[in-house]
Amino acid sequence: MDAAAPVLQAVSGYLLAAAQWRGQHRDTEPSSPPKMLMAAASRSLDVLALAHHADLAILRATYDPAPASNPQADGQTSTASALPPAPPNTPPAGPAPGR
Repeated sequence: MDAAAPVLQAVSGYLLAAAQWRGQHRDTEPSSPPKMLMAAASRSLDVLALAHHADLAILRATYDPAPASNPQADGQTSTASALPPAPPNTPPAGPAPGR
């Protein structure tokens, strides 16, 4: 990843510069060469983003795994123990009733 990122960023920059040369990318159809070059530049950066996301997922799975759930004696997990305590009872909002 570290070696490929600068190369792909440079290629994307060159593709974008070629697409924008002499302003040819303005007011052209999506299937025109300048627009296709701009799309290729964008997609090359998308590849970097996807690879970075996958790399982080692998690192997290290796070094920060999710905690294993502890089943209870009867084989069911307790969801109540994972929840925070219930909030205390609060008085109703609004004016107090008259006497």
